[in-house]
Amino acid sequence: MSWSLRHALVTGISGQDGALLAAHLLARGVAVTGTQRPGRTLDDWRLRELCIADDSRLRIVALDPTDGGACAELIGAGAFDAVFHLAGQSRVAESFRDPLGSLAANGRSTVHLLEALRLHAPQTRLVLAASAEIFGAPAQAPQDEGTPLAARSPYGVSKLLAHASVAAWRASYGLHASSAILFNHESSLRDEAFVTRKITLGVARIARGLESGIVLGNLDAKRDFGYASDFVAAMAAMAQRESADDYVLATGHAASIREFAGAAFAAVGCALDWRGRGVEEVGVDRASGVIRVRIDGSLLRPFDAPLLVGNAAKARAALGFTPSLDLAALARTMVEADLARLDAGSA
Repeated sequence: MSWSLRHALVTGISGQDGALLAAHLLARGVAVTGTQRPGRTLDDWRLRELCIADDSRLRIVALDPTDGGACAELIGAGAFDAVFHLAGQSRVAESFRDPLGSLAANGRSTVHLLEALRLHAPQTRLVLAASAEIFGAPAQAPQDEGTPLAARSPYGVSKLLAHASVAAWRASYGLHASSAILFNHESSLRDEAFVTRKITLGVARIARGLESGIVLGNLDAKRDFGYASDFVAAMAAMAQRESADDYVLATGHAASIREFAGAAFAAVGCALDWRGRGVEEVGVDRASGVIRVRIDGSLLRPFDAPLLVGNAAKARAALGFTPSLDLAALARTMVEADLARLDAGSA
């Protein structure tokens, strides 16, 4: 039996992934309903940058995903072919400050949506944006769909609850529910609170003479940095598979925060030399001798997985997932976007 995606619900439409996914779907003729938190003004700068804010096929509605009744009402009335659940608390550091809030935003919201689908729209397909943080500090590298799950941060626990719920509702109730285990995925639409965008915006400001340096936390943490546009395309493909399943989305290449910073500075012609150790380490501009990167011990997390790198062989075979940008190209793309915003007065 053929299946056609005509109308999709995207929770968290104003975030990086939500905006990119909406643009991806609209470009393929899919009508999109996006959600934002009740009582908030839509932060639509990403939708505007992607030139979809005024698309007549895009509708924005208010939804608190932690409200089960509201989820049931929207799902019951929406006639959606697919639900992409991207909304939630997305920052590991914030989860240490508010673990209960993270559990509600990421875990409870997923259960509410699954229950709404089970009771009111069992034929609608769901794709969850899970996270590599569900692996904790794995002994196995790279990580794949069979790697044991041992979340160590409150954020990881909240995403593990969501991920496990998708598998449980799929097995118990037959829902077409899939989980995208997302490793770090970046773009020029990343929020400034994330370290990658903090770096690229800082580099752009330094290049324009607006700042002299940036302050970071753990430089040794290694992550698998991919391009967010590739990831949302894979999530859209997951919804169209005949059978629901879980997929690791990753590049298979790990880089430290130190390496990402070096790639970002290289994008503006600045080579960094790293000197010192621990919180005394600095990144020094090789040409001028000016310190461009310093460490602030207060930015170190209580727990930071030393190495997260994924094996996306399953997604390559089933979804055609292929990373399109390496680390240098990704950092350069983000820096160039921030330079353009600064020059236009919009950053």
